[in-house]
Amino acid sequence: MIPRLGSFALPALIALNLALVPRSGAAQVGSNMKDQMIFHFCSKAMTADLEKAGRLPTSGMVEDTCGCVVKQINGRATIDQAKAICQAKAQQKYALQ
Repeated sequence: MIPRLGSFALPALIALNLALVPRSGAAQVGSNMKDQMIFHFCSKAMTADLEKAGRLPTSGMVEDTCGCVVKQINGRATIDQAKAICQAKAQQKYALQ
């Protein structure tokens, strides 16, 4: 099963990359690319979910939430764990229901 982030499925290659990319200095370029890909898919999914709900994102909401997702995944959380943690933080910070 392909992992999902919001409404969008992340390619299986990204999920595999998350598990296999070493955390050494040599992996910094790959890590930055991985972070950018996670952030990109997160922001697309979050924007689509907000549009479906008929809402506009508050200034900084997408950046804060997707930055949180990147940080959680880099800390070895699963995509589902990162999503749950960061959604809860966003709901609290931006008073979402």
